Amino acid sequence: MKTRSPPSTSREGVEVDDFDPLEIDGRWQQMDVKSSGESNSRLSRRSALLLAAALAMVTASLFVGHGSLGSDVDDERVAPIRGTAYLSRDEFKDVRTARAGESVLLTGGLGFIGSHVADLLLHRGFEVTIMDDESNGHNHNEFCQEMVPNNITVVDDFPSFPNTGDDTTQFTHVVHLAAAISVAESMANPVKYENINYGGSEKVINWISEYNKHAGSAGATKVRKLVAASSAAIYGDQPKLLPLQESAPYGGISPYADTKYRMEGLMKSFVEGQNNDGVAEPVSAVALRFFNVFGPRQDPHNPYSGGSIRRRTANCCSFPPTYSHFATQTSGVISLFLEAALTGKDITILGDGAMTRDFVFVKVRQCPVHPACSASSLTIRKDVARAIVLALLQDVKGDASFDVYNVCTGKSITINTLAGQVKQSMDSNSKITHLDPREGDIRESSCNPKGASDGILFKSAVSQEVGLEKTAAWFREDQGRRSRT
Repeated sequence: MKTRSPPSTSREGVEVDDFDPLEIDGRWQQMDVKSSGESNSRLSRRSALLLAAALAMVTASLFVGHGSLGSDVDDERVAPIRGTAYLSRDEFKDVRTARAGESVLLTGGLGFIGSHVADLLLHRGFEVTIMDDESNGHNHNEFCQEMVPNNITVVDDFPSFPNTGDDTTQFTHVVHLAAAISVAESMANPVKYENINYGGSEKVINWISEYNKHAGSAGATKVRKLVAASSAAIYGDQPKLLPLQESAPYGGISPYADTKYRMEGLMKSFVEGQNNDGVAEPVSAVALRFFNVFGPRQDPHNPYSGGSIRRRTANCCSFPPTYSHFATQTSGVISLFLEAALTGKDITILGDGAMTRDFVFVKVRQCPVHPACSASSLTIRKDVARAIVLALLQDVKGDASFDVYNVCTGKSITINTLAGQVKQSMDSNSKITHLDPREGDIRESSCNPKGASDGILFKSAVSQEVGLEKTAAWFREDQGRRSRT
């Protein structure tokens, strides 16, 4: 097992809530530190950060009005409490800063969505420990403590339980994103999905239960909230119920959908069991049913899902090609279409193209102070990552609760329309062709987002059209960097 710990930047005796947003905090002393190459500048950290923030605002302002990107750029960027992601205030709206001692265990944190969640949590000051087997992503973050390659199906790979007097990392929240996600693969290999999506999730829940028992005995901090990734695949094809609400019955048509639905059942039973047993400080849980997640870092070489394409440099914003697989249903179709359009190859649609999907944006990574970063790098929104963190921080009083929310935009388009948009956005002469549909894919999908809006104050901030423009710009930039290496 390899481990990485974030650079230590602590300021003793100061709680996170007391920090100026331009100050960075970190209190990691365990395990070997992978150096981030700290600056040798004689400026104080605060002065350097203030200067960096000022440069960020000036750099961002240079790109306002740059094509369609300018309308979505907020000039005022706020430096992170931890990490390197600069965000505008509306981009972390309603996401509070971390309180003293709050720490998150993030399974699947090296993947497509998980890496964006880590960025947002760090920005708001949370300590983050990533548990990942590296099978689907390599988006390492030097400001997180990493437990790699650790597998959620292996009990001994989970973090140690706290004991009286030891310095074991303590946790207050868990985000569970690790999963196998290919609908088509699940049809051919259902055992894999049973072991990972159901069995692995069961081990995550059991670990939380045992962790809290040890924490109670040791006087340590307890886990109080679990958020896990479910999927819109559990609805299946139910055209009469569109747009889908959380109350719709199960209609999944793949082992992938089945394992995600039964994972929700595990979470519900866990919460009910605590309430029935009168457990002190019980854990509440939220399952988020993602629709079709897309955005930068998606892997066009994987036919089933989105992935990451990153080049790491000393200045943060460009990364080597690595791939992560976390998405639902046909999310990865956007990255496939973009690559085809960019290279002049046929844009191939599986089926007649009349299938409908609700595409929801993940976010764009930002590096506002480095001159190599372009206008597209300065454009950042986080829909899915923000939904996860809002659910994680949702206050619960009294008995533990279990909730389910759709994560979507509320607007669907056909795959044929998407293909046309991609051709236009890439100014491509590619032909649109059709092949036989893929087994296990649903025909129509549209979503009612009201549940998440009411329950966790989440509303999608980026339309599919704007998200596609930003993804296309990022994709062109990334392909250009790759061709120069």
